[in-house]
Amino acid sequence: MRELLLELEKAVQQQRPVCYTCLVETRGSTPQKPGAAMLIFSDGSQTGTLGGGCVEAEVKRRALRLIDAETPEIMTFQLDNDYGWDDGLICGGRMKVLVDPVRTEQDLSYYRSMIQLLETDRGCTEAIVIPPESAEGTSESERILPDRFLIDAEANIIATRGNQQPPAHLFDGLKPIKNRPRPYVSQGIAYLTFHQTC
Repeated sequence: MRELLLELEKAVQQQRPVCYTCLVETRGSTPQKPGAAMLIFSDGSQTGTLGGGCVEAEVKRRALRLIDAETPEIMTFQLDNDYGWDDGLICGGRMKVLVDPVRTEQDLSYYRSMIQLLETDRGCTEAIVIPPESAEGTSESERILPDRFLIDAEANIIATRGNQQPPAHLFDGLKPIKNRPRPYVSQGIAYLTFHQTC
């Protein structure tokens, strides 16, 4: 993860438009697990993977549309006939993927905080508030954006990305990072843990 974030930092410093994408929730059988991440650049190139196939291609298409809008969103995929017939990925699982355009130094500050926490060898937890699914026909301006909170090993919020205050129940579902919990979802919040070795 650290190498991917350093590449993200380099792209922003070079004023190269980029989207950070991350698998935030899975249910059932999926080609990757939460925490898998990928960068998508405006020229269509990428670093990392979300598991390949039709889902990754759809995430890339959406990221390329969002890259100039600078608006993050969470995409949901049901791995059925629509997303997997050609690739043999009909496994019945479900995936939620964060797509976050990162253009400015201000956008980058959240990710720099994550790099610093990973370099301390103590790791961090990223809490992502998963907005309710938008109804079909919802306009871009009506969508609820995902809020994100970067939490250190002592349960302090180090950085935020989004517009909202932390939900009152943010820390209710937080598991100690020293226990190295696997990614999980509690009360509509995805908790992804990252360690220096990731």
